[in-house]
Amino acid sequence: MPEHAAIVTGASQGIGLAIARALAAEGIGLCLVAAPRDHERLAEVADDLDAVPLAADVGDPETAERAVELTLKRYRRLDRLASNAGIAYFEHVLDAPLEHFDEMMRVNVRGMYLMTTAAARYMAAHGGGAVVCTASTASLAGEELQAVYNATKGAVAQLARSLAVDLAPHGIRVNAVAPGWVRTPPVEDVVRDSAQWSKHRSRIPLDRPAEPHEIAAVVRFLLSDEASYMTGSLIVADGGLTAGYRDSDWEAVRVPEDPRPVRPHEEGR
Repeated sequence: MPEHAAIVTGASQGIGLAIARALAAEGIGLCLVAAPRDHERLAEVADDLDAVPLAADVGDPETAERAVELTLKRYRRLDRLASNAGIAYFEHVLDAPLEHFDEMMRVNVRGMYLMTTAAARYMAAHGGGAVVCTASTASLAGEELQAVYNATKGAVAQLARSLAVDLAPHGIRVNAVAPGWVRTPPVEDVVRDSAQWSKHRSRIPLDRPAEPHEIAAVVRFLLSDEASYMTGSLIVADGGLTAGYRDSDWEAVRVPEDPRPVRPHEEGR
């Protein structure tokens, strides 16, 4: 039986998958949550990491309760939560349908609130724990074509701060990570388009997007006992995007390798 157990949402791909891998490498028991449409991919990831899968809508209160129930059934404990699930529509505010507003609010804000409070109720009664919410650099500034997404990520940052205050008496730490550009499939498409990427890269001092495992490393730290005096923090991991601007051009710096050990059956993927 592992010493620690965690729930990771949005775990079938991207940052969530990288978080799951980072925690699994430390021997942490995992319950992995992803949207119903990702159930096949989620099943593969859960099998690979020997984790409990749950394909369900995070905006449904029953999903959070079920995730806690499954985690306790398998590991008999729950002391960590990476609340990472999120969606985005990039469109002009005058053309955006109200349904997209409702969907982003449901997943990005309501889902994070439901999952955190459900996990916190158990943690509060069993010695505390740690939560990390995935915010964004969009939490800090307005960006074109994503007014609602920016609003949801601003809400995530404020939710993490407020939950940190409310849950501190129960021994529960709550922090947030704010990634900038991360090399996920949609971002990869932008990077390959030199006309698009040439505009964005000039705003990033490190001249590249993050690799998912680099964001996962921040989440892993915030969930660990090494971050025992951190709560209510918003940690920006954006390659310098929000620090300032550069005028000259240079080649991208070396991308750090993923320190996660490769399992034999992963070779060649």
